[in-house]
Amino acid sequence: MPNKDYRTPSIDRDTPQPDIGDKRFSGERFHSTEFMQKEWSHLWRRVWNMGPRVEELKAVGDYVIHTLGKESFIFVLDEKQTIRAYFNVCQHRGNRLVCGERNGKARFFKCAFHAWSWNIDGSIKGVPDADTFPQFKDGIPKEELGLTEIRVDSWGGWLWFNIDGKAGPLLDFLGVLPDHIAPYRMQDMRAYVNATFLWDCNWKIAVDAFNESYHFRGIHPEMMTWSNCDAKLELLGKHSRMINEYGAPSRPHRETMEISERMQAYMKYFGLDPATYNGPAKGARLEKQKLNRQQQAEGSVPHLPYNEMTDEQLSDVFHYFYFPSAAMNIFPEGINTFRYRPHETDPNKCYYDLIMMAHFPEGQAPEQCEHQYYDHKVQYVDMLDPAVEVASFILQQDADNVPEVQLGVQSEGFKGMYLGEQEIRVRHFHNLIDEYLADTPE
Repeated sequence: MPNKDYRTPSIDRDTPQPDIGDKRFSGERFHSTEFMQKEWSHLWRRVWNMGPRVEELKAVGDYVIHTLGKESFIFVLDEKQTIRAYFNVCQHRGNRLVCGERNGKARFFKCAFHAWSWNIDGSIKGVPDADTFPQFKDGIPKEELGLTEIRVDSWGGWLWFNIDGKAGPLLDFLGVLPDHIAPYRMQDMRAYVNATFLWDCNWKIAVDAFNESYHFRGIHPEMMTWSNCDAKLELLGKHSRMINEYGAPSRPHRETMEISERMQAYMKYFGLDPATYNGPAKGARLEKQKLNRQQQAEGSVPHLPYNEMTDEQLSDVFHYFYFPSAAMNIFPEGINTFRYRPHETDPNKCYYDLIMMAHFPEGQAPEQCEHQYYDHKVQYVDMLDPAVEVASFILQQDADNVPEVQLGVQSEGFKGMYLGEQEIRVRHFHNLIDEYLADTPE
C-alpha cells in the first residue's frame, strides 16, 4: 500500500542540470544492422523490460504472448498461481510453440508441427512416437527438454522480464520511480486501450520524439495554446522525467484571454465548462486544480487518488521515462503508457505500443481490453475514442513525423545530432545506450 503521507516531489527549476557532455550522435545508430545486433546482446538481454499487464493473467492457464525484437515469450499463470515466462519455441525443431493469437487459455501447449507438448509449468508433457528417438532409450530427458524460462517480476500492475537472468532486483533497477508513482495507485488502474502500431522508424527515434517538449513549436503548435512547453527536467539514475503544465499556454500565448479550440477540448475532457469560464487562458490550470479539490471534499470521486496528489499533480502531466524503452504520461485519473520495441530484423522499423489506463468507479472497469494491431498508416482519431481526441491529434502528428526523421538520419549530409539543454533526457538516454554497448556482457 502507498504511504498516504508521501507526496511525489516536484522539480526545482533553479537546480542546475548535470554536465553529461555535448558530443554528437551519428545517424548510424538509427539504421545500422550491426548496431541493432549489438543492442540485442549488450542491452535488451541485460535489462528489465516491461511486458504485459498482470490483470491479463487472471486464471490458471491464461497466457499472453509478448515479443521483443527477434524473440517471442509466453507469459502464463500456472497451477501454483505463479506467473512464469518462457521462450516461445518448441525444443524439437524450433517451431514457434504458440502461434497466431496474442492471448488465450491453455491446459498445456502443443506444437502445431509435430504435436510435441508441454505443461504450463514448462515441463515436457508428451512426445509422439518417443520410442523412435534413440536419444530417449533411457527415457525422455525431461529437464533437458523443458521450455527455456526467463526471469519475471511485477511492479505497478506490470510484468517485467529479464532475459539473461543476471540483472539485479527489479526495484533496484527502477530506482526512485516506484516511490514517485506510488500515490497514483497504478496497480489499481485498468487498460481501456491496448494497441500496437508498426512505425517506419528505429525504436530510439520513437523514444526521442516523446522525451522532450522542445518540439512543440514545430510538430504541435496547437499545444502551445493550452500547455507549457517549458518543461521542468530531471535525470533519475538510468531513468528521467519532465513536468509540463497543462491548462497553461506557452509563450507567446501565456497572457491571452482567448480560449483556443484545443484548450476548450482539454477543459471539457477534464470536466470544466469553457462556456462559463471568463478568466485568462493560463487560469484553466488552476480551475482544474480547484475542481478536483472540490470533488475530493465532496467525496464524489472516491476511486480517484486526489487526496494523495499535490496541486501540481492534479493539473500537470508528469512524464516518466523507464530506461530503455517505456514512458508514461501520468495523471491522477489515468496513465498513458508508451512502449517502444525493436523490429525483429529491420532497424528502420519498430513497434509502438499505446496502453491507456484509468481508475474506474467500482464495478465499471472493463473485463478485458482487446489488443489491436495497426500499421503506420492508421488515422489515430479514427481508432481512439472521441473522448481522447486531444491525445489522438497529438499522436498523429508524432507518428507522421518519425518516418521523416528515419529517412533524414540516413542521409550522407547528416553530420549527427546537436542536442541542447531542453534535450538533456535525449542525451542521457543515448549516453546510457553507449555505456551498455561498451560493456561486454559476462
